[in-house]
Amino acid sequence: MKKNLPQKNLPQKILFVCTGNICRSPTAEAVARHQAKEKNLEDNFIFDSAGIEAFHVGESPDQRSLMVGMQHGVSFADISSRKIRKNDFADFDLILAMDRSHFSRLLAESPQEYRNKVKLFLEFCAAKNSWNDEVIDPYYGNNQGFEEVFNVIDLAVKNLLK
Repeated sequence: MKKNLPQKNLPQKILFVCTGNICRSPTAEAVARHQAKEKNLEDNFIFDSAGIEAFHVGESPDQRSLMVGMQHGVSFADISSRKIRKNDFADFDLILAMDRSHFSRLLAESPQEYRNKVKLFLEFCAAKNSWNDEVIDPYYGNNQGFEEVFNVIDLAVKNLLK
């Protein structure tokens, strides 16, 4: 008779997804890493980010995202753009889309058995914002948009880690 060995709690793997993986999703990844570390929860989670498109593969996050993160003491170290891969749907426990277009695209690309893992980031995290339940794309705007996006993501990640 086999003895049941105590199971080690595996970290929850969370993937944040936006368009090109240089503004919103890397900000969410950096903020999540930062907050998890502050709460001594870093062993409980693995965070990553990806883009729907391959526009910026291998690039660092947008300089404006980096600047806002630095102002808040959040590091983007070791984060570079990548496109979502088919195996991400199996590998991650939760896949969080930054807006409805990402959510729709992820559902369309996801194998049926993994669609339950795909959520709209702000809807799932119950973050209050003026954009309904989406994280707006700050890319074509000014620096203020990056600050607003950071603040919404910061609140959402706090809710997520609860």
